[in-house]
Amino acid sequence: MKSNLMIAVLAAALSTAGMTAPALAHDGEDHAATPQSAAGDGVIKAVDVKAGTVVIAHGPIPALKWPAMTMKFKVESAAVLNGVTIGKRVHFVLKNEHGKPVVSEIHVL
Repeated sequence: MKSNLMIAVLAAALSTAGMTAPALAHDGEDHAATPQSAAGDGVIKAVDVKAGTVVIAHGPIPALKWPAMTMKFKVESAAVLNGVTIGKRVHFVLKNEHGKPVVSEIHVL
């Protein structure tokens, strides 16, 4: 019974993990209290140049109070993805774009 509960909790966590990325400050919110940019380190899991997205399995990002997780992000421009390939360890910078986190820089480590 205990293992069934753990499986149910894990399934629920995984199903909601990819729904919506936690946001930086939204328009109309107190921007002084919420960071407008933050940085993290992680590993590239997927790159879609055509769609302008990247999936990063990142460690905790304390500035945003985010735990470690895997997330799909929009990138600011296709140029951000130059030299970025699956499996590379990276340092990345997020910026607030209308309340959504957008990757503005990726540096391969």
